Amino acid sequence: MSKWVPSIATALLLICAVAPATQAEDELDKGIRHDNRELDKGVEHDAKEIDKGVKHDAAEVDKGVKHDDDERHKADKHLDKEAKKHL
Repeated sequence: MSKWVPSIATALLLICAVAPATQAEDELDKGIRHDNRELDKGVEHDAKEIDKGVKHDAAEVDKGVKHDDDERHKADKHLDKEAKKHL
C-alpha cells in the first residue's frame, strides 16, 4: 500500500499542475481567435474606407474634367465670337 501513496500523490500533483495549464491554453486559443476576428473586421473596414476614398477621388477627377471641358467650350465660343467681329 505504501507504493500507492507516492503514486497517488504524484498523480494528484500532475492533475493539479496540468489542468490549469490546459485551461490557460484554452483561454489563450480563445484570445487568439478573438484577436484574429477583430483583425479581420479591421481589414474589412479599412478596405471599405479605401474603396470610398477611391470612389470619392474618381468623382472629383470627373468633376474636374467636366469643369475643364465646360471652360474650354466657353473659351472656344468666345474666340469664335471675337473672330467674327474681326471679319
